[in-house]
Amino acid sequence: MSTDEIAPAREHTDQFRLLVESVVDYAIFLLDPAGYVRSWNMGAERIKGYTADEIIGKHFSVFYPPDDRERGVPQSVLGIARDEGRFEGEGWRIRKDGARFWANVVITALHDDTGELVGFAKVTRDLTERKSADEQRLSLVQAEQAARSAEEAVAVRDEFVRIAAHELNTPLTGAKIGLQLLQRSLRDGELTPSQTLALDTLGTQINKLIHLVGELLDATRMEAGALRLEPTEVDLAELVRRLAEQWRALTQEHEIVVACPERLVARVDATRIEEVLTNLLDNAVKYSPGGGRIEIDLVEKSGGVTISVRDHGIGVQPADRPKLFGRFFRAHSDRSGMGLGLHITRRFVELHGGTISAEFPDDGGTRFVVSLPM
Repeated sequence: MSTDEIAPAREHTDQFRLLVESVVDYAIFLLDPAGYVRSWNMGAERIKGYTADEIIGKHFSVFYPPDDRERGVPQSVLGIARDEGRFEGEGWRIRKDGARFWANVVITALHDDTGELVGFAKVTRDLTERKSADEQRLSLVQAEQAARSAEEAVAVRDEFVRIAAHELNTPLTGAKIGLQLLQRSLRDGELTPSQTLALDTLGTQINKLIHLVGELLDATRMEAGALRLEPTEVDLAELVRRLAEQWRALTQEHEIVVACPERLVARVDATRIEEVLTNLLDNAVKYSPGGGRIEIDLVEKSGGVTISVRDHGIGVQPADRPKLFGRFFRAHSDRSGMGLGLHITRRFVELHGGTISAEFPDDGGTRFVVSLPM
C-alpha cells in the first residue's frame, strides 16, 4: 500500500474508533485471545459501570454471575466464538455495583492477515426492560390461561352439580310420593308410637334432601345466568301469615310472632320470595336451638316493602359477618346444610331489584332485613 493510500485508511480507522468509543447504547470493547479487556467505549462504561482505567486488563469473566463463572461459561462462549467465528446469546450479567441486568451478547473472533487469532470484539446490549416486559406478558398469558382453566373447571363442576341434582331430585320426589301414599294407607290402621315417629322422621329427612337439591339447582342456574323471575301481583301479608303457620307446625320450641298489615300487595315472583322467607325462617330456627321468639315484620316503607326476620339465638361472630352471604359459608360448622341458603336468598332479592342486610342487636340474635320495590 502506497503512502497516499495509507493516510486515508488510517483516517478512516481513527474515525471508526471514535465512532465506536462514542456509542452509548451498546457496550463495545475488545478482548485479547485469553479474554482480557483491551479497549472500552462509553456505552460499556454506562451499561457495566466500570471506567476504562478500572476494567482494561481485567478478565471479562467479571461480568458473569458467580454460578456461571463456576460452570466455566465465559471460557465456553469464547471457545464457541474461536471455533465458529461468532457467538450470540442472552443471559444475566453483573454490573460493577453488583446489580444484575439481562444482556444480549455478540462475540466475534478477530484474525490477522495470516489467519491467526488476535482477539475478540464483544458487543453487549442491556435488554432488562424488554426482559421485564416479556415476563410481564408471559405472566399475563399464564394468568389468563389459569383463569380460563378455572372457568372451565367451574363450568364442569356446575354441570356435574346440575346433573347430580336432577338425578337426585327424581328418586327423592318418588320417595316422597311413596311415603305419602304409605301414610295414607296406614292412617286407618293402628301404628305404634315408634312406627309413627319413624314415618315422620323419614318424611322430614326426605323434605330436607329435596330442599338441599333445590338449593343446588338454584345455585347452578344463578351461576349460569339461567334463572328468570316470573313476577305477579302477590299479597305479601297473606304469604307471610301462611308461612308463619307452616313453621309453627314444624317447630314446637319457638314462638313465631307476625306483625303485618291486613293486605300488602307487591309485584314479585311469589315462589322466589317464599324461598327467601323460608330460608330466613329456617336460618332463625337453626341458629336459635334453645327455642325462643322469632319475629317477622312486614311494612310498607318509602314506596317499597320491608320484611324483617329476627331471632334471639346464638348470633354470628364479628369476624364471620362479612362472609355471611358467601357461597358455602356456614357461620357454625356444627349446623347442617351446605351454606347456600343465604347466598341464594341474596341473589333472589337482588334479582327483584332489592337489598338484604343483617343486623346484630345488642341483646343477641340476628335480624335480616329485606327491602323490595313495590
